[in-house]
Amino acid sequence: MKLLFVSMLLINSALAAFPIIDVQNVSGDYLDGKGAAYAEKAFYALPKVKISHKDITIEFNKKEKNLIINDPSTTVELEFDFSFLNVFKAFTFNNLDIKSDAKLFKIDSEELELFIAPKKYNMENFYFETDVRNIPTQDDEDITIIDGLVLNAAMTINKIEFGSFDDVVFDDIRIENPELLEEINLIEAKAKKIAVPMIVRFVNYTIKEGKFSGKAKIDSYINLWLKLNGIVTTNKENTLLDIHLTRAKLGFFSIKGTLLNMVKNLKLDGVTVKGNHIIVDLSTVVVGGRRQKGIL
Repeated sequence: MKLLFVSMLLINSALAAFPIIDVQNVSGDYLDGKGAAYAEKAFYALPKVKISHKDITIEFNKKEKNLIINDPSTTVELEFDFSFLNVFKAFTFNNLDIKSDAKLFKIDSEELELFIAPKKYNMENFYFETDVRNIPTQDDEDITIIDGLVLNAAMTINKIEFGSFDDVVFDDIRIENPELLEEINLIEAKAKKIAVPMIVRFVNYTIKEGKFSGKAKIDSYINLWLKLNGIVTTNKENTLLDIHLTRAKLGFFSIKGTLLNMVKNLKLDGVTVKGNHIIVDLSTVVVGGRRQKGIL
């Protein structure tokens, strides 16, 4: 077996476009800093190198900062900073596809399971894309996936299932809606009586030129629509993502403060909540932009 070693370090530089990637039918898992996966087919283009695989296995290690791709005839090892995985203790995925050309980046997964302590989130039919093909930019040489995330992006999830809301969530909703205490108490009592997993259906999120909107059906015992609006901006270096939540409604309940507290209580690495803003530190995230590491 021949060995092909490729080391990437994209610090203080910009990509001319999104990375060229086509990975099909990937299944795998990640636990405690190590992951492994299998894919039917993979193609990706690095500077001066284009690589195509079939029937590949993938191993990655957050501590060692490496990604190793094997097929029957070739091994490719990439230097890869997985610090962005700090928010997850474990996850699994099935039938996942990643496809990217110069201005269109897509992720599609039939099943995705995330563990963010102390809850596990099971997702069905997850789809994300950012598409800047029809968006004029002042400097096309500096376009990155983060730029696309702010300019034009969409996400859909057919179903998310997780455990019941914590009591503190209902406490926050009561604080935010003091005139609706009776209605909130009835919903909480129903939740404790039925004791079934919470199900979120028909998640639909879009962003256009920095303004985002989203909606989802909160099912099980609540049966109300969640609707969100806000503004997303980045700093000049694309190292900070500022999500300004301007509106959040669950049926006729206001839950903006409740959602912000939920994010704060997750205690995610690199994520802070300041007022109505969620600040995401992208300085160690692999996104293929300025001052970043890796192939993405």
